[in-house]
Amino acid sequence: MTAAAQDGYVIRRMERPELDLAVDKAAAEGWNPGLRDAEAFWAADPRGFFLGLLNGRLAASISAVRYEAHTPSGQKGQSPAFGFIGLYIVQQELRGRGYGLRLWKEAINALHTPCIGLDAVLGQVDTYRKDGFELARLSSRYEGQAGGQMPPGLVSLAQIPFDEVLAFDAQCFPARREAFLKAWLSLPGHVALGVTRGGGLAGYGVVRPCGTGAKIGPLFADDEAAAHSLLHGLLASAPAGPVYFDTPASNPAAVRLAEAHGMRVVFQTGRMYLGDAPEYDLSREFGVTSFELG
Repeated sequence: MTAAAQDGYVIRRMERPELDLAVDKAAAEGWNPGLRDAEAFWAADPRGFFLGLLNGRLAASISAVRYEAHTPSGQKGQSPAFGFIGLYIVQQELRGRGYGLRLWKEAINALHTPCIGLDAVLGQVDTYRKDGFELARLSSRYEGQAGGQMPPGLVSLAQIPFDEVLAFDAQCFPARREAFLKAWLSLPGHVALGVTRGGGLAGYGVVRPCGTGAKIGPLFADDEAAAHSLLHGLLASAPAGPVYFDTPASNPAAVRLAEAHGMRVVFQTGRMYLGDAPEYDLSREFGVTSFELG
């Protein structure tokens, strides 16, 4: 897709190296992405990243990743496809001139999904409401410190059949994301841990290195006890320094989990949806995967 040039402004889909540039721009904005995020993001949907070029130079970027429909375990019928908007950045000197808005409209129109999600900084919630997005919940970014001992009972997620991990993930996220997970769980520097009970997976989590410290996400678990064990293990596996953990504020157990580990809130976003909010097991979502891809 390439939008016709207007006053030297062209919108098109990104090539793979351009996503690295967009993630670098996110880092420069203080978003602190993971060091290998671009690789997993691209795997999720290679056609889901757009840029606006003004006279051949980068003016704006955005992601509009489409997740395919899936049939939730134990349920009849199929969940609809799901889209997520992120990495929305306009070069500072070009803001307020309509370039971002034009890119935004192209990205939204390209998704063709009945529901689109995003994580908005709180100061922009009212702006997105004007486009029909509704606030579903708040998410809190907690900061803590790496360290501690690895608790007993955790296993490397590589020991669990991937199909079992994928099935568990599908109960905790509103769409199927096979290609993304394969990359996210195996990238260099990413540590993925699982907890099992009765021969089955009861939770899993991932910690990854970032420009500053590390981030935990996702952290999905059947209950608070499994989540506590996973968070202990992920903090013990993280490189020395700060660790960030994004929790849905609508899950009281997730809030208790972060506070029990001495973490403090440093930032909040609003999860917003255009269309009916997706249905999935919110009680199992203790840690958001990423604010860029949901």
